[in-house]
Amino acid sequence: MVASILSPKQSRFLDEYMVDLNGAAAAVRAGYSRKCAREIAYELLTKPHIRAALQARQATEAERLGISRERVVAGLLEAAEQAKLMSNPMAMVRAWAELARLFNFYAPQHHRVEVTAGICPEQARLEAMSDAQLLALINA
Repeated sequence: MVASILSPKQSRFLDEYMVDLNGAAAAVRAGYSRKCAREIAYELLTKPHIRAALQARQATEAERLGISRERVVAGLLEAAEQAKLMSNPMAMVRAWAELARLFNFYAPQHHRVEVTAGICPEQARLEAMSDAQLLALINA
């Protein structure tokens, strides 16, 4: 299991992080230095084994609470509809923004565009002419 490779202090950090998702506060509560708590939290949360343990804990908690992606989406859609009925545009915007974040709509979109320069027959004919032929054409 992932938890077995965590030190006791790292495990405590994850316990505290699950309380409020505040890395710096969790680091302090877990016994790390208050002076560099933000840096420690960042370092801990970027380690692959700690990320994996955190994801496992979050999945366990979501299952325990009966929370699924579908339920969250349905709840946000319902909140947006309620906000609309109550004429609360800020709450509507917040619900839609959360849905957009959930579905990664804010990620940059990349579009591939290919441009091929095709030579039209007239251009090909002109490019094949010599300077003398071109001058004769211009003077004609």
